[in-house]
Amino acid sequence: MKKKRIQLIVSFLAVLSFCWILFSYISSLTDAEGHQFSYSDAIQIEVPQKHAIHGIDVSHHNGIVPWNHLSELEIFDTVSLKFVFIKATEGRSLQDPNFQVNWRKAKQKGLIAGAYHFYIPTRDPIEQAKNFCKMVKLQEGDLPPVCDIEVTNRVSHKKIRKDIKAFLDYLTEYYHIKPILYTNTRMYADLFNNEEFTDFPLWLASYETNTIVNADNLRFWQYSKQGKLQGNSKSWDYNVFLGDHSEFASMLIK
Repeated sequence: MKKKRIQLIVSFLAVLSFCWILFSYISSLTDAEGHQFSYSDAIQIEVPQKHAIHGIDVSHHNGIVPWNHLSELEIFDTVSLKFVFIKATEGRSLQDPNFQVNWRKAKQKGLIAGAYHFYIPTRDPIEQAKNFCKMVKLQEGDLPPVCDIEVTNRVSHKKIRKDIKAFLDYLTEYYHIKPILYTNTRMYADLFNNEEFTDFPLWLASYETNTIVNADNLRFWQYSKQGKLQGNSKSWDYNVFLGDHSEFASMLIK
């Protein structure tokens, strides 16, 4: 009887081990092949080819943006840039001096544009929202406004969640569309992986692996901050939209 029990336990462990190996194998296929990464000579990084709608984000750190080159850039023969997020404001009063020029030139070159605010947790959320709204005038065909939250500045998680929600709600009422929440995987796990923020489209920065978090509201993925441009020594942030053309169109301001 004891021997039979041991045999059953050994058999069960063997089956469990096989299932785990099979699961790991399937997961590895999903990780490695699901996004179909291939190297792009044009931007000198591995690019997820599975996704057709690619874009960049820029700020004053990029200096003078070569919009002519970006609008003609072909990541691959069948993949080009479609959208751009441009930094507009930071904190209660900072406004990017290049924003208006970049905004105008991006649209002139046929790129779909969105504007983002770099959020400072130690500053009042409503004053920050007003700073952004004063600077950014959105219209039909633009991407929703973005709240970029990357630092905590030692503010408690509870207060950050409360204040970010207030900031997002203010922009929702002002622009009549749900803003996009941009953050990294660590902050998403610590702060925003809860029902309070599932109504807001998520834009996630994740560079370490070929996989990203499984979130129903995930729309944009910043997969690299080391992309290049020919004739330019700076590094550029590259992104993809995780959906098809009709889903992308449904996100734009009507």
